Amino acid sequence: RDAQERGLQTFTLPLKGYWHPFQIKRLSEFIKLKKIQIVHSHYSRDLWTIVPALKNFPSIPLFLTKHIGTQKAKKDIFHKKIYERVDKVLANSRVIYGNILNTHPVKRSQVDLFHIGVDTDKFKPNPAARVKIRREFSIPESALVIGIAGRLQRAKGYFEFLEMAARLSRNTAAAYFLLIGGTSRGEEGEAERIRKKADELNLGNRLIFTGFRKDLEQVLQALDIFVFPSYAEAYGLVVLEAMASGLPVVSSDCDGILDIVVAGKTGELVPPKNTDELTQRVQKLIEEPDLRKKYGKNGRDRVKETFGFEKMLDKLEGYYRTNLSEKQI
Repeated sequence: RDAQERGLQTFTLPLKGYWHPFQIKRLSEFIKLKKIQIVHSHYSRDLWTIVPALKNFPSIPLFLTKHIGTQKAKKDIFHKKIYERVDKVLANSRVIYGNILNTHPVKRSQVDLFHIGVDTDKFKPNPAARVKIRREFSIPESALVIGIAGRLQRAKGYFEFLEMAARLSRNTAAAYFLLIGGTSRGEEGEAERIRKKADELNLGNRLIFTGFRKDLEQVLQALDIFVFPSYAEAYGLVVLEAMASGLPVVSSDCDGILDIVVAGKTGELVPPKNTDELTQRVQKLIEEPDLRKKYGKNGRDRVKETFGFEKMLDKLEGYYRTNLSEKQI
């Protein structure tokens, strides 16, 4: 849908499970009709349709981006045949890079680390948006706002965030807490438990659920501190978006987050599920506005230098050009 809204031509194949003879034929015909030069998948299960569809197109490079880890090894003969056809597997973090090598039938030369980038022209400090969003939620301009963003589920650290909010509110009367995120299908019960816990804290209008927001780049501007106490995170794109927005970050020190946050330079890192330390690190930033400013500046600089959208596109285009040339030799 997003691609269509951007005016891009789309071709939809309904895929459930692994084996789709009719859809393989349709995809193969589409590739031939449109003279497709490169195929890039973002879901490994789709390879079972893509690889057979490419049988008659050996010169077309095939890429796969892995966004999440795999628990069970996939080194049987069937997966070996599938992954033989993949020219490059791109891992979005170091933890996923290691997971791919440990669980997939691929050579090290097939796998590269490829961080997803952030549009720093979209996610950037925006004083006008700060005023707008604070007015929308009736937050005083003088208030200090601490926020979290992500689906309303336990694993994102919402219960730890709420407990932290309760503790901080006892000493910081001017603090507000913004919870940015909606409910995923099938997780309504979990979201309801989070809301129930929030009600029990009796923080009144200082605790605000925004629901799902398409204008995240603007909503983030209402914050002074971004908190991300996730239990496990393959990458952590929203942390990058917060850093690009000029926010100091307090995050769990797990998995893909370690590729992003530099402790003591762009933010603070704490062990997952450790509410005591989470509260202490956020309290530290509340008390030290100069440190917040330092982390915010350093964080945005790091995103621009290492995770910028243009850098990502240039690197991806380089992969495409290199593999196209190698296939044509």
